[in-house]
Amino acid sequence: MADWKPSLGQVALIELSTGADDCFTGVVLSDGDGDGAVVIDLGASPPLAEVPCEVTASFFDPDALYRVRATLSPREGRSSVVELLVRDVERVQRRVAARACVSVPVALSNLDGGPGGGVEFSSVHGESIDIGEGSCRVVVDGRFPPGYDPTVALDLSSEDTVVALAAVLEEQERPDRRFEYRLVFIDQDDGHRDHLAKFLANA
Repeated sequence: MADWKPSLGQVALIELSTGADDCFTGVVLSDGDGDGAVVIDLGASPPLAEVPCEVTASFFDPDALYRVRATLSPREGRSSVVELLVRDVERVQRRVAARACVSVPVALSNLDGGPGGGVEFSSVHGESIDIGEGSCRVVVDGRFPPGYDPTVALDLSSEDTVVALAAVLEEQERPDRRFEYRLVFIDQDDGHRDHLAKFLANA
């Protein structure tokens, strides 16, 4: 996959190869201007304790998931910008999972206020447009703070709520001044995928 290149603005999920549970999300700034590195802006993600370090980065495309093994190093300039020196790329065909065009109440929350408390707790409410096992599309009444990963709460029924951490793949302001988000769940699977699969089977 030597010819693979990420798209500008594409979301990347970065996992440390040490086995630590911490995950970081970032946005692609460039493919390294020909130097073989992918430049990532980690935005509001907390700083990495040790760099350089070995990581696995996942890039989400509509047709596939690309898992990249790379060495992460700091990039001169902004402290939140890093570069990935790519060693190996694996293309994983995305499983065609059931999706349902179903509207349920949803909340997107910034539970911890962001790293260092830079952004106060916020929560925006609305409803889902469609739901899949690993993603959803929602519309909410206000803009979620950019650069942060929302905790998504989907009220599947009056007694059944699924909560998962997500990354924003796309944001769009609608003519009615509400905001539409395409989200992918980035939590380690704690059962919410099976929960959603059962819900979708009966939707």
